[in-house]
Amino acid sequence: MALGQYHLFLGMSAALLLLNGVSVAATPEEKIPGGWTPIKNVNDHHVQYLGSLAVKSQNLVGASLKFKSVTSGETQVVDGTNYRLVIEALNGNSMDKYQAVVYEKIRITSFNPLLG
Repeated sequence: MALGQYHLFLGMSAALLLLNGVSVAATPEEKIPGGWTPIKNVNDHHVQYLGSLAVKSQNLVGASLKFKSVTSGETQVVDGTNYRLVIEALNGNSMDKYQAVVYEKIRITSFNPLLG
């Protein structure tokens, strides 16, 4: 899968739901298979990137949101990783909170030595 397709897949895998406010906070080394684990550092670049992809995916289907930040979240180990993120985004003149679940699965399709 090309990098652009991977990003689109991640973005399109996100489902946003309006929240009244949720506060949870995860590190990969503490993931519990099947269970949800709080994200300890939501300021991590990768976590913020996934949140921005979720907002972009909603904008592709007609929303007009402007990503601000991921404020909290959890991870779940499955056949990849689910990220359940609380996102702040500007919706017109209103700063709203949304919940996005982003499924991420990294798959290496080939890895071969180059000769000469």
